[in-house]
Amino acid sequence: MMRINSKTLAFLALLSIVSCSSIHHTPPDNGTAPPASPNLPFSVLDTRQTALFEKYPGVQPQNAPAFWANTLDQSQRVEYAGGTRVVVKVETDHRWQAIEAVAGIHGNEPNASSAEQFNTAVIWAKDAASHFSELPNWSMHWALLHPGQYGYQENRDGNPFLGMVVLFNEHPADPAKVDGQFHIDFRSFFGHYEAENGDIGDKDNYQLYKRWYGPIPGFEP
Repeated sequence: MMRINSKTLAFLALLSIVSCSSIHHTPPDNGTAPPASPNLPFSVLDTRQTALFEKYPGVQPQNAPAFWANTLDQSQRVEYAGGTRVVVKVETDHRWQAIEAVAGIHGNEPNASSAEQFNTAVIWAKDAASHFSELPNWSMHWALLHPGQYGYQENRDGNPFLGMVVLFNEHPADPAKVDGQFHIDFRSFFGHYEAENGDIGDKDNYQLYKRWYGPIPGFEP
C-alpha cells in the first residue's frame, strides 16, 4: 500500500479547494460585475400616480409597467415620478384633486426649447387654479417663458425662483378642462432660464429635491 506523506496530503487538499472555488465562483468573462439597471421601477409610483399613468395616451392597466420601462426614457420616468409625487402630496394634504389627466411627459429633449423640457403636461380640474392660488406661501408665477399661460409657484426657501410651478392655459378650448403643465424650478437668476433648471435627475438639482421633498424611492442620479 502506497503511503502519502503529510505534505502531499496538504497539497491535494489545497488543490481540491481551489478547484471547487473555480467551479462555483467563476467571474464574468471581462472580470467585472454587470452594470446596474438605469430603469426607475414602475413600483415606485403610489396609487394616485399609477391611476393617472394608466390613463396616459397609449397606456392601459395591463401594459402600464411595460410602457413605463420600454417606452419612456429615464429622464421622462424621473420627471413623472418626481413631479407628480409633489403635486399629489399637495392634493392629499388639502383634500382636493387638481389633475384630471396626464397629457404629456417631457424629459431631456435637446431639440426643444428650455420651456418645453422637463415638465409634465396635464388637464387640470376647472377649479385647480383657484385652489393653488390660495395655498400659503405660494404666489403668482411670472410666466415669461410660457406665453399664453399663467400660474402659481411654491417659493421654496422663500425664493420666488424655486420649487413647484403650476401653469394654466389662459384660453382653454374647454373651460371645464384647462390644459397646462407643472415642473419644479431648481435654479435662480440666469440659470432659471436654462433647460437644466427643471431637470429633477440632475445631480445638483436632486440634492435640493431630496431636501425639499425627500428621496424618490429606487432612484439615484
